[in-house]
Amino acid sequence: MPAPPPTIRLRPVFIVMALGCSALFLLGPLAAAVVVVIFAPVDVSMYLAPGMIGFAIIMAWVMSSSVQWVELDDGVLRARKFLTRKIVVHRVRDIVTVEPLNSNLMGPMENALADRMMGASNRGYELRFRDGSKLGLARGDMKGLDEFLKVLAAEIAERCGPLDA
Repeated sequence: MPAPPPTIRLRPVFIVMALGCSALFLLGPLAAAVVVVIFAPVDVSMYLAPGMIGFAIIMAWVMSSSVQWVELDDGVLRARKFLTRKIVVHRVRDIVTVEPLNSNLMGPMENALADRMMGASNRGYELRFRDGSKLGLARGDMKGLDEFLKVLAAEIAERCGPLDA
C-alpha cells in the first residue's frame, strides 16, 4: 500500500473558530438586514440593509481564500477551500515565487509580539502561481506545515529549479 501524500490540515481549533466567524460575519449581518427591512422605517432600512449585505459580501470574499487542507501528490498541489468546499488544483511547476507571510499593517512592536507568541519570526508562506492565484500556508493555522514545506521544497527543486524567494 503506497504512503498517503504529504498533507497539511487546518487545526481543529481554527475550524471551530472559522465556523463561528462564518456564522457571526456572514449569517449575522444577513439576518440583521432582514430584521431591519421588516421592522425599521424605510428611510432607515434603505441605508442599513444594503450596508449589512455589503459587509457580508466583503467578509465572504475575505474568508474565501481560507483552505481546510493542502496535499502534494506527484507534483500536484490540491487544496480544499474552507468556505466553498471547492478543490483547487495547481502544479508545482506553475509556482512562480514563494513569499514569506508578514503583516505590514502591524508595527514593529506588534510584529515582535506576534513572533514571540508563535515562537518563530516565520509565520508561513504564500505560494504564487503563474496564473496569478495565491495559496497561503500559515504556520499557526496548519498542522504539519514544517514537514510539508520540506517535501514541497524538494519537489520544487526537482521540478522547477531555484525560485525568486
